[in-house]
Amino acid sequence: MATLQELYNTIVSEATAQAQWYADKKGPISKASRTIRLCSILLVGLGGLFPLIGAATESDIWGHDVTNWGYITIAMAGTLIFLDRFFGFSSAWIRYITTEMEIRKQIKEFEMKWRIENYGLDLQSIDPSKAKELLKMLMDFSSLIDEMVKQETNNWATEFQTNIAELQKTINAKIETTSSGAIKVIGSNLQSYRRLKLKIDSLSFVEMTAPTFLLRGISPGYHLITICGEADGKQVETADTITVEPGKLATLEIKMT
Repeated sequence: MATLQELYNTIVSEATAQAQWYADKKGPISKASRTIRLCSILLVGLGGLFPLIGAATESDIWGHDVTNWGYITIAMAGTLIFLDRFFGFSSAWIRYITTEMEIRKQIKEFEMKWRIENYGLDLQSIDPSKAKELLKMLMDFSSLIDEMVKQETNNWATEFQTNIAELQKTINAKIETTSSGAIKVIGSNLQSYRRLKLKIDSLSFVEMTAPTFLLRGISPGYHLITICGEADGKQVETADTITVEPGKLATLEIKMT
């Protein structure tokens, strides 16, 4: 049967190993967190510099317009911050630091209490009632460390589930705002025209075989619809704009002059 001293050594060693586990894990996590944050800061800084560079160089470097590059770098910085939040690098780093520090604090306090309780005692021939009291101290300390580890794990699980839910919410919102719609084009006063064609924005004309034409897979936003036809040997075009909402059908009537 293990002696009180052996039990004490085992329990304190396990607690110390647990603290060391957090110390070892926080290194790579902190490196990832700091790298992401540094890159985000640099990208945001570049995002502010590109418009100035573009203005100073008349918006042309190596034949490219750099005025709008700032939006790209800022978007990249936002993506990095989102990844850091989703994978929890920064929050995990903080959790590991605080958990390690708290475990080591509890170890020191317990070691001091243990010495006080055992001062002047021979653990090999200790009174049974006192031995029971010391065993309870060991049990309580072991349970305290286990509870701290459990709490940290629960915090991680809760944070991970929250991040998953937020990611799904973001994806759903993105799908809702970017899902394609459709445009129902109704041409009127077409009887005087032949070789009717239709186009959307700057795309090529397509043959319009009926007065009503359905355009599918249209991105949300403003679009220019043009109908072209021949009358008296001349090309005639009539155009109008329409707003397409995500996942909805928009109707536009264009009257040829």
